[in-house]
Amino acid sequence: MPELQRFDAAQGLDWAAIWRAFDDDGGLIVEGFIEPQLLARLQSEFAPLIASHEPGSTTEGLWTEFHGEQTKRITGLPKHSPAWIELLCDPRYQSMGDRYLGAEDYWLNTGQLICIGPGESSQLLHRDELNWPHAMREKEITVTAIFALTEFTEANGATQIAPGSNHWEGTLPPVPPETLCRATMPAGAALLYSGKVIHGGGANVTNDQWRVGLHAGFCAGWLRAEENFQLTVPIDVARSLPDRARYLLGFRSYHPEFGGRLGLVDYDDAARLLD
Repeated sequence: MPELQRFDAAQGLDWAAIWRAFDDDGGLIVEGFIEPQLLARLQSEFAPLIASHEPGSTTEGLWTEFHGEQTKRITGLPKHSPAWIELLCDPRYQSMGDRYLGAEDYWLNTGQLICIGPGESSQLLHRDELNWPHAMREKEITVTAIFALTEFTEANGATQIAPGSNHWEGTLPPVPPETLCRATMPAGAALLYSGKVIHGGGANVTNDQWRVGLHAGFCAGWLRAEENFQLTVPIDVARSLPDRARYLLGFRSYHPEFGGRLGLVDYDDAARLLD
């Protein structure tokens, strides 16, 4: 059975080796990505949201199964958690977006808590880039981190992933069981992965454990982000955020290297609304 390569932030990070693992396998694990004090703040700030949220999807049909009937998915996090804003602005996290999507050329696609509850079944395996089926191409259009806020184990729903499937042909080819591994990791670790790699949430076969992850991906700036932050983050909250966070949440216009500017207000950058 294949395994993801693992790196330890406490030992120092070899970024050349990390990006080789990302390119070859489509994903890797960095243990100790979130330092203990910040992890404790994230857990504390998110606890009331998790406790008050009901599992399951409000959209019937395919999405009910895809989202999970025993899984809580919580968005709109910037207005609830200053600690999340700190993590969002982490330069190591930024380096993944800059490398694969281009510096200042991407948005935060979504920042959601995914809390897999006891009795949840395995999620449908998928590639994240299928959010934009007509935009798929050889280059990356989305890259993601899943930050473990609790321990991820095989029993409580650690992510299933097929290393190397980022190179497989076809939109969603068959995935033999022997090509899958589980992204088990301690709280504070991060799974960094390609939008092309095939993966999905694992089954939670425990009686009382919730697997809590912060799923936070970037997408190319010319794509519509999955989460509409301009509706979930009040403008007064946006004004209080660091410039980097404002930029990632879309409180600005898109300025490609070549071509017309997009998302303007009175033919000027939307960021002026925050002045």
